Amino acid sequence: MKSKAGIFFTLLRVAIGIGLLVYLGRSGAMDWGALLGLASQWPLTVASLGILLLDLVVTSWRLCVLLAPRGFHLPVLDSSRLTLIGIFFNACLPGATGGDLIKIYYAAEGNRGRRTEVGTIILLDRAVGLFAMVLWPLLAAPFFPALIASSGVLQFLLWAAAGLVAGLLVGWIVFAYSSLKDVGLARWAYRTLPLGAYLERVVNTVHAYRRDGLTLLAATGIALFAHTLSVAVILLCAQATNPAGAAWEMSMLIPLGFLANTLPTTPGGLGVGEAVFNQLFAIAGLSGGAAALLSWRVLTILLSLAGLAFYLQGRQRYVHAAESAGEQS
Repeated sequence: MKSKAGIFFTLLRVAIGIGLLVYLGRSGAMDWGALLGLASQWPLTVASLGILLLDLVVTSWRLCVLLAPRGFHLPVLDSSRLTLIGIFFNACLPGATGGDLIKIYYAAEGNRGRRTEVGTIILLDRAVGLFAMVLWPLLAAPFFPALIASSGVLQFLLWAAAGLVAGLLVGWIVFAYSSLKDVGLARWAYRTLPLGAYLERVVNTVHAYRRDGLTLLAATGIALFAHTLSVAVILLCAQATNPAGAAWEMSMLIPLGFLANTLPTTPGGLGVGEAVFNQLFAIAGLSGGAAALLSWRVLTILLSLAGLAFYLQGRQRYVHAAESAGEQS
């Protein structure tokens, strides 16, 4: 029964995504012919692929940085392979499994007894990336005062982003520098809940980073740089596919659109992301948002095919405990 329900909701999500794309095309909000710009403007497409590859390597490096303080060794090349496998599952396969779970499955290989710790760090890596994605438009906002002043919707979105950033920072400070993880309710949950022991390991793993503030700061800086590269890719895609070309105002709107694209409404945010990009660009009096994001999807899928190759090689050990890595070298 569960499998049938899972198949039904997967198909429903795919149908919603495709339906949104069809609606955008028929309403005139997205010109499918604009995607031909990727071929006619091939130098921009090649540059976009190069920056997208660099973005992938930088994002992969962030996980290496977060693993190191916990005594794990992950080379950037192996981390890039893990990232490509995750991107392939996110971009090419419908369903609710998600690339992050695939990365955890592969990264846990050979780390018996520490698999929960490895999985928690991968999820923390994801959380740092999302935090930086919310922070990026706030850092860019001072460069576009006229645009912000002209749109109440944009002001609301930026205030909401600021509130979320502040809330996350306060929540982290309270969690990391207090003993809330050891209060009676927490201890009861560890002993009583079916997965209480795993919950305790997750909490202890995250809590341990209170001594590694510089590591978290470095990871956030890396994530901001990676998002800057993503913004550059979208700007190049807009330049290639939009008759009006790209505009610098797009750079503040793109991370907000990517946030909507991460919502698990449809597989990979298909359709939802395009609709949100279109609306955000329209706020600034710009067009071509849907085509720019769809072009980014095409390039991402092309790049993710390498992830399929790594996946077909079978499961192997990527993450090593520092001591075992030293023994192998």
